[in-house]
Amino acid sequence: MSPPAQDADPTGSGRGFDPVQSPWFFPLIVLAALLSLRFLAPAVVEKAELFWLDLALDLRARSGHSSPLDPSIRFVELKMNEEIARRFATEGEYATVAGVLETLAALETRVIAVDIIYTYGRAEDQKLLAEAIERIHANTRTRVVLSTSIEKNASPPHLLTSLPHAGGEKFEQGIVNVPADRHWREYQLVYRFEGKTLPSLALATYAASRPPALAPQIVAEGVMEWKTLDDSGSPVTRRGDTSRLFLNLPHSYFDNRYDKTLPGFEKGGRVWTVAEIERLAARAGNDSPLRDTLVFLGYDAEVDGKPTTHSPLEPGMFLHGTALHDLMHDTSIRPAPPWLDYTLHLLSAILAAFAFSQVKGKRSLLLVATAGIVLTLAFGWIAIWHRGLLLLPAAVSAASLWGASVFLEIGRRWTWEQRERTRRDAMLGFYFSPAVLKLVTQNLDMIRPRGGEVAVLLSDLRAFTTLCESGEVERVFELLNRLFAVETDAALRENGSLARFAGDQFLAYWGAPEPCADAPDRALRAALEIERTLRSRRESPSADEIDGWLRIGIGLHCGRGLTGHVGSRTYRDYNIVGDCVNTTARIEGQTKNYAAAILASGEFMAALREKPLSLHLDRVQVKGRSLATELHAVFGTDNDPGAEGREAYTSAFRLYESGDFAGAAEAFDRLAPHPHPTIATSAELLADRCRRYLEDPPDHWDGVHELTSK
Repeated sequence: MSPPAQDADPTGSGRGFDPVQSPWFFPLIVLAALLSLRFLAPAVVEKAELFWLDLALDLRARSGHSSPLDPSIRFVELKMNEEIARRFATEGEYATVAGVLETLAALETRVIAVDIIYTYGRAEDQKLLAEAIERIHANTRTRVVLSTSIEKNASPPHLLTSLPHAGGEKFEQGIVNVPADRHWREYQLVYRFEGKTLPSLALATYAASRPPALAPQIVAEGVMEWKTLDDSGSPVTRRGDTSRLFLNLPHSYFDNRYDKTLPGFEKGGRVWTVAEIERLAARAGNDSPLRDTLVFLGYDAEVDGKPTTHSPLEPGMFLHGTALHDLMHDTSIRPAPPWLDYTLHLLSAILAAFAFSQVKGKRSLLLVATAGIVLTLAFGWIAIWHRGLLLLPAAVSAASLWGASVFLEIGRRWTWEQRERTRRDAMLGFYFSPAVLKLVTQNLDMIRPRGGEVAVLLSDLRAFTTLCESGEVERVFELLNRLFAVETDAALRENGSLARFAGDQFLAYWGAPEPCADAPDRALRAALEIERTLRSRRESPSADEIDGWLRIGIGLHCGRGLTGHVGSRTYRDYNIVGDCVNTTARIEGQTKNYAAAILASGEFMAALREKPLSLHLDRVQVKGRSLATELHAVFGTDNDPGAEGREAYTSAFRLYESGDFAGAAEAFDRLAPHPHPTIATSAELLADRCRRYLEDPPDHWDGVHELTSK
């Protein structure tokens, strides 16, 4: 237990500053850390705030408090169905789009914003589309706005404009760049590029919908202004610039419940397909539901899908439509100014320090901290929802200050107990892994021998014997230390238990002494992390000679194992023994034969809850085991041989299993030049085996090859 404050020396005489006696110290430390993070890595802090923004907008929509998009904003999807594909093939993409634009113009749309950049293709195709736009401008009230992209990552950076070979610069164009993150929520009304001031697609669409005298005009580099009327009818000057905005996404593109309540939507919805507008245009004499609307034409979610707050995949043109709505109604959400964020953080730190100095009970402390967190987060949502604010303050960061401070305060109050526990754990930690240590300190009977289902990971260093013969002792130990550090960290991160190191061999296991329902999954994650980390170190530009030796094979198996405290009166160790360990060693020994970084048994693969990328390489009877063992190569997403290679190998292996050795040999020979070493080596191995079986057929073939060596 932590000693009461009155037992400590209040003057601190005879010793230096002790933060344990200062309730204000940790809130200020957290404040300094957060403000430093705010200065040095603002994007990290902002991610949490954007997540909170997503939740706020999603809850607002689900609770029915969202406002729909302006009724004048509509969307037409260019779905890549069979009909559109046929038109692209017969008429050409540019001619098809020209027809769609003319159909929309016939329906008396006010503006058509094309969220597709038409920059490639033949000059005559571009000319055809340009002529169609010119006819629309000459014969109708409809204005067409094309798309432009700023290619910053190109060399050299340039503008990718629509219809460059057909005088596309004479048409209105808007920038379609939208910063990508986990969600596409950031927007920018105006862009600067090589001295030019360029409107976004939303601003260009808005400008095309207004009379020229009232359209946005460039007033300075990166600034455009225009006049509009406020609610009282008085003129107001509005401006757009290069500053960041966050889209005030009202609801999902696919959710039309809000639209159905709006006047004018009885004749059609928010979203149309090309086929629907063509049928609508064919009905002469009917009023067009698209008259005087601002229509965005783009691909559907299957082609141009973007994750948003309300859906994992929505068409990209929905972002520009939302930005246009925010522009028209002044509902964009802006980042809070730095002074507001700093004030909120400082106020939170002061209140936290005051609460910690006054509240004595732990339960009361948690209640006060919870109230502070809830109020801070609620302020963030109010700032987002309130029509007069529309700000994104650093509410999550300030709430984190409360949470981190109360966590440190609890640690401060229990510091004496923690120090004693740390000393004890440091002593026992030389003998037990963290998982075992936790159980042993709670119940010493846990280290008695017992059996149970375990998942085992065993690795071995390639060419270690050669290195020991030719290498310096210091370099050998440096290599082992680097290897074991990576393997130990990965295993402990998944709460695994470690066996004693034996030479270059590493053994970790899950499921003992305490049962673990997801033991195979934890072992697999640890194996993938080890393989990925070692490969990145070998391939790093800063890799040295020792890193080049970091090549291992990993075997994975699960089965029954025996764990316990074994040894003599003078030396004891906690270890694992059993058939599962021996089988894992045999599986690991085969990794070099199949050029596989990770090999897992069939029992292990069947026990996994989440199936990884894998390939069933072989079915063998390993030396010293009477039962057949399936060998599965496991891949990470960054070293996957690809679905085509895996499927081809699987097809060849089926021929092999069925006893068609000639067909299998031929199929495996075709895979021998495969670029992935596991498929190439395994295919070559099995092709040779098939040819041997053709010369000397097995007496009874059950698909299992008996290995004669480890």
